[in-house]
Amino acid sequence: MDNMIKAELLKGLAGNPVHIPAWYRYDEEGSRLNDICMEQCKWYYFHRFEMKILNDISTELIEYLKDSRMLVDLGSGNASKTMLILDNLLKTHDSLTYVPVDISTEFLNKTAANLKTIYGNKLEIKPIGEEYMVALRKIKTMTDRKIIVWFGSLQSLSYEKQLDYLLEIRNTMQVEDRLLITLDVTDTSCKQTIELAYLDPEGYCENFHLNSIHRLNREMHANIDISKFKIKNELVVNSMSNNCSYVNVWIEAIENCDVHIGKLNLNRKFQKGERLYLHEEGGISCKYTIDQLEYILNKASLGMEKYWMNEHVVVLVVNRL
Repeated sequence: MDNMIKAELLKGLAGNPVHIPAWYRYDEEGSRLNDICMEQCKWYYFHRFEMKILNDISTELIEYLKDSRMLVDLGSGNASKTMLILDNLLKTHDSLTYVPVDISTEFLNKTAANLKTIYGNKLEIKPIGEEYMVALRKIKTMTDRKIIVWFGSLQSLSYEKQLDYLLEIRNTMQVEDRLLITLDVTDTSCKQTIELAYLDPEGYCENFHLNSIHRLNREMHANIDISKFKIKNELVVNSMSNNCSYVNVWIEAIENCDVHIGKLNLNRKFQKGERLYLHEEGGISCKYTIDQLEYILNKASLGMEKYWMNEHVVVLVVNRL
C-alpha cells in the first residue's frame, strides 16, 4: 500500500497539471473533516438533500432491494446513510451481511465497531480496508444476492475513472444484484450555489480539501507552507451526453516558493500564480443530467431500473444488462 501511495503521489506531483489525488484526503482525519463538512456546513447542499430523498422514498426503495442478503457499502464513512437501508431491510430479515469498504482502515474499524454495537448479531460485518478496485475483486467472490451501495462518491472521480469503476462493478455483480447510487443533478446554471458548496465562506470545505496538504507534510516530509498559497475553485460546465460538468479545486501560489518532499525525493518550484490541483485531471464533484447518466451507465453495460430525484440529488437503482 505504501509503495502504491508513493507512486501515485509522485505521478501527480511530477505531472502536468500538477496534482495530488483526491483520495489522499481520506485518512482518519480527512474522513472526520468530511463528516463535519457534510453535517455542519450549511452551504453543502448535497448531504441534506440526499438524506431527505432517501427518507422520502424509503418505503418504495426497499421494494427493489428487499430480497438481498448482503449490503456492500463503497466509501462507507460513518455509514449514517447506509443505516437507513439497513434499518428497513432488517424489518424483514433476521440478519444481514454488511461489507463496508473504505481506504481509511482506522475510520473503517471505528464504523464497524459502532455498527456492531447498534445491530449486534443481526449484522455480520466484513470490513475491507482497500482501494475500491481491489475491494471489488474480493467482493466478486461473495455469492450472496447483494446490494452495492455507493452514496455520493462516484461523482468525486474523473469521468474516465467513473467509467472504469462502473465497469468493474458490473463485472462484480451477479444478474440479481443491484447497484444503488446517489448523484448530483443540480442545474449548472446555479453556478454560485455549486461553487459555494465546495468552498464555503466558513471554511469547512477548505479544511477538508487542505487535509491532503497537511497529510503530505506529515507523512511524506514535505514542507508546503500553505500561507504561500490561496485555495480556489471553479465550476466547469459540460452539456455533452458523453461527459459531465465538474468542479476544479486548487491551491494557487501567491509568491514564488520552493517545495521539497523528502520521502518522494522530489523538489518542485512553484511560480507565483501556478496551481496545485487537489484532485486528478477532470475535476471532482461532478454534476449530471439524466441523459448523461444513461449514457455512462449504458457504456458500462448497466441500466436504470428506477430513479427518483429532487432539486439536487438523484437516487438510482441500477441493474446489470
